[in-house]
Amino acid sequence: MASEHPFQTLFETLGRLPLAHAEKVNHRAFDILRDTLNVPLEKPGRCILLRAPRAGHGKTHLLSRIQHQLGSTHEFIPLHAAFGCQIDASTVTDDTLRRLLRPLPAAGGLCALDLVARRLFSVALQPLVSSGEVPCQDREAALAALRLRPVETFDFHHPNAVTAHWARENFEVLGQRLSAELAQRCGLPQREVAFWVDVLFRFAATSPEHPLRLRVISDSVHAGNPPDSVVMERLEALLGMLALLMRVVLVADELEGFSTDETAALRLAALLGSLRQSVERLDVILSINLDIWQNAFLPKLSGGLADRLSEVVVELEPLTDEEMVALLNSRAPGLGERILSRIDREQSGSHARGLIRAAGQAWLKAAETDPPPAAVVSTPVIPAEAPAEESFVIEQPAPESPPPEIAPPEPETAPPAPPGPPVFVAEPPPEPPSEPAPSPDRVDELLRQFRERYGRGGA
Repeated sequence: MASEHPFQTLFETLGRLPLAHAEKVNHRAFDILRDTLNVPLEKPGRCILLRAPRAGHGKTHLLSRIQHQLGSTHEFIPLHAAFGCQIDASTVTDDTLRRLLRPLPAAGGLCALDLVARRLFSVALQPLVSSGEVPCQDREAALAALRLRPVETFDFHHPNAVTAHWARENFEVLGQRLSAELAQRCGLPQREVAFWVDVLFRFAATSPEHPLRLRVISDSVHAGNPPDSVVMERLEALLGMLALLMRVVLVADELEGFSTDETAALRLAALLGSLRQSVERLDVILSINLDIWQNAFLPKLSGGLADRLSEVVVELEPLTDEEMVALLNSRAPGLGERILSRIDREQSGSHARGLIRAAGQAWLKAAETDPPPAAVVSTPVIPAEAPAEESFVIEQPAPESPPPEIAPPEPETAPPAPPGPPVFVAEPPPEPPSEPAPSPDRVDELLRQFRERYGRGGA
């Protein structure tokens, strides 16, 4: 169909790998983001301000690529604004748990939070075993299992996981020691760390097939409507515990709802700044357009808070001609330059979304004025005498059934065929031309020559 073209996708979803990508577009910003985030686990985190001149420069596309490349070592947590402009400790906690509760492929029904809980228990138990506070027959073998096979060691549902069953039977006492050890490592209050140790134990010890398993988390977090200060402390404890295992990156993207609410922007800035101070290893990305940054955030921010949010600044730039061609080629290979020549550059602008939208309009216009050929054309067709306005050929998928045969051209004097499918009539092949019958005189002459040559000898 003419309405189906390679420029229909105008918006990306954070976390979903883009279907098309041009390596030249935003390559400098990609390198800065990757190098800033790709650091050892024990390094302190940073606050990154990813800023674009306007919407549509590819911020979400860029963040999705970074997440895909670093996803094996980093946990990217997208922050969703409730009611368009509300991001607080409660929503960030929900976003974090939602991310951790995602099912893992080939994990037998387990989710990411199962693995997090088991690894945290293993980290906290190792110093207790090493010091002898938790006695065991073979200390070195026990430590090796905790370090190398934490997921199997704390499998509460396997009959041969001796350590897990021992921990379950003694958790009332053991949980306090695990909480103290994790709190010391995180540098956070033990009370809130103990809250999460208890929640994670009850979640991990519940069978994955249990229908109310997920409600264990929700009911525990929201029980009693805790005050904002407690919710904030619990969030800091949760992020601090996660940061012991992996690099944690909070991503605040899609912030258009903050454009007219300076108070909501200030609350978000204060929240991110506070989390960065409390959780040393936490990374934060504030992805924002220049107009929202200047109109909603800067008027309310103190100099110190603004500096904290812009610890690392990554600026997206307008597209160059070469980047425009590469962007178009990523969606229509080989046609980038020709499509670009059909676009009104002043109207489309120099940002990716505007260029893709204009390319889609040019594609549809070309489909109306330049009908595609019956067969698949993989390269542009350039006429012998190029018209004043160049056109490009739209590549169409091959039909499922064999294409009809093409009738030979009619003579120049024949009237043109009416529109519609051609009708072919089978005609018998022409017979070879026959010689004309000989005259009677010719026959007599041939007989006379025959008798002179053969008659006498045979008489």
